[in-house]
Amino acid sequence: MPISDEQITRLIYRSCLRLDAEDFEAYLELFAPEFEYRISNYSVEIRKDQRWMDVNQDEYKALLESIPLHSKPLGTFARHANVYDIERNGEDRAKVTTFLTVYYTTPDGGTKVFAVGKYFDEVDISGDQPLIADREVRLETREVGIGSIVPM
Repeated sequence: MPISDEQITRLIYRSCLRLDAEDFEAYLELFAPEFEYRISNYSVEIRKDQRWMDVNQDEYKALLESIPLHSKPLGTFARHANVYDIERNGEDRAKVTTFLTVYYTTPDGGTKVFAVGKYFDEVDISGDQPLIADREVRLETREVGIGSIVPM
């Protein structure tokens, strides 16, 4: 039975929920074994694209495992995602565009927008469950501050 658009959409939302919970082990289960992860943006100052991160599965897993060793803000992050488009590329892949807002709540309860951007995901739909094979986080926000080690 083919993977539905609803299953693909739920995969994207599930990735946000697992990141919000900082359940990185469960989060990684949503990715295909060969996945790649990038964070990029366009810099108006230098008039070109910047790559903030470009890692494969092993590098990304090591980064997630090291998060407890880093200084990070004491509050919590919450992601609001809205899937805009799902474009199928044959029987085995789908390209998904999702608008993303990341909120940060301080320990005393104040909340602010931390970052805004889009996920550009390539989803493997060849199996029983969809898996993220490639994710580019394309940020509009260019100032995220020190200690923002938790993935977008």
